[in-house]
Amino acid sequence: MEAEKLREYVAENREWEQKLTKRNQQYIFDLNKALDAANLSEEEKVQALHEMLPVLVQEQKTGRTARQLYGTVSERTEQILATPSQNQNNTANPVLMWVDNTLLILGVFGLMMGVIGLFSSQNNQVYGIVTLLLMAMVGGWVFYLMYKYMYQYERPGADKSQRPKLWKSILILIASFFVWTAVISLSALLPGVINPVLDPFFLVIIGGAALLLRYYLKKKYNIVGSLSMPKQ
Repeated sequence: MEAEKLREYVAENREWEQKLTKRNQQYIFDLNKALDAANLSEEEKVQALHEMLPVLVQEQKTGRTARQLYGTVSERTEQILATPSQNQNNTANPVLMWVDNTLLILGVFGLMMGVIGLFSSQNNQVYGIVTLLLMAMVGGWVFYLMYKYMYQYERPGADKSQRPKLWKSILILIASFFVWTAVISLSALLPGVINPVLDPFFLVIIGGAALLLRYYLKKKYNIVGSLSMPKQ
């Protein structure tokens, strides 16, 4: 996290802490002590509190306490230590999110086209392998833009002051969908030598392999998909 962003988070955390009830303030005080004792870095501690505090401020209006939301201080400390930087390192990593999206699209469309081809008396497949790959790669980029300009600001603790203007986000997303459509349409015009249509059996293998690789990478790097909406 950049130093400027860290200072911004610290300032926002202080403002939110002032809005807490006495009971919730004591919970955060004890949590800070526990995290310090666990030698959690200042950046990770600030990030964890930045995710918790706005939720506490909102939920305490309905009478819910920090203990009811997050368990005891010890339980919450263990949760933070178990995944101290998962959101910071992975949901905000454009490359990992793009790869995740690309494999998802490749897997779904590869399996769908392959299964339809296997059970169809005629091979009505329209897209060659180059078109399928470009469809997945550009589509993965489009899905990431949806996260970047829309979904990330719905996460608990998100800095909504940084949210772009709605009209700007809509224009960017519309333009990206046009680019996606154009890439698919133009690549479909490539000659068969460059863009061969594969046998449905191989498409099923490619689709299945893409989904398996995606599952493996998500487990290894704790990738959260672009279109995953956070639990409130």
